Amino acid sequence: TGGYSGEAQISYQSAKTIEKNIDPEKFDHYKIDITPNGWFFDNNGERSEVDKNDFSISVNGQKILFDAVLIGIHGTPGEDGKLQGYFDVLGLPYTSCDCAISALTFNKRYTVAVAAFSGIKVANSVLLFKNNYQSPDELVSNLQFPVFVKPNNGGSSIGMSKVNSPSEELGAAIEKAFR
Repeated sequence: TGGYSGEAQISYQSAKTIEKNIDPEKFDHYKIDITPNGWFFDNNGERSEVDKNDFSISVNGQKILFDAVLIGIHGTPGEDGKLQGYFDVLGLPYTSCDCAISALTFNKRYTVAVAAFSGIKVANSVLLFKNNYQSPDELVSNLQFPVFVKPNNGGSSIGMSKVNSPSEELGAAIEKAFR
């Protein structure tokens, strides 16, 4: 759980739901907290680092290796293919799509392009670059409202805004997406 983005708090909520619903009669489960400061396992208040060489932990002096990983991280590194690539290298099965598909679908523009190329109808969209984009006033003439403004690479909700009409703050929504 956790992660490196603003969606870490959502990941912690997902972990609570998983813990509440996993059958302890069928599965031994261990919650790993992945943070920008390291990967940790909390064993009844005693926090220890995960050995990233083989994704193992130590519990009461015993090394624990995992049979599989249930990925519950929203945002990076759980949705962008980074964890999947790491587990692929280790040969450790996980729940989610593979590294390449995760990386592709984490990038909204690539996903739209692949879907459109495959014949799937997609909404019109405009890709903006932080230091080189049309002013909001210029963009308005090419848009049908409401519009959703989202970061190209990001989770489902962080930095997202709905702009209902041209009179609303499109510029503020764009700036929010670039943060």
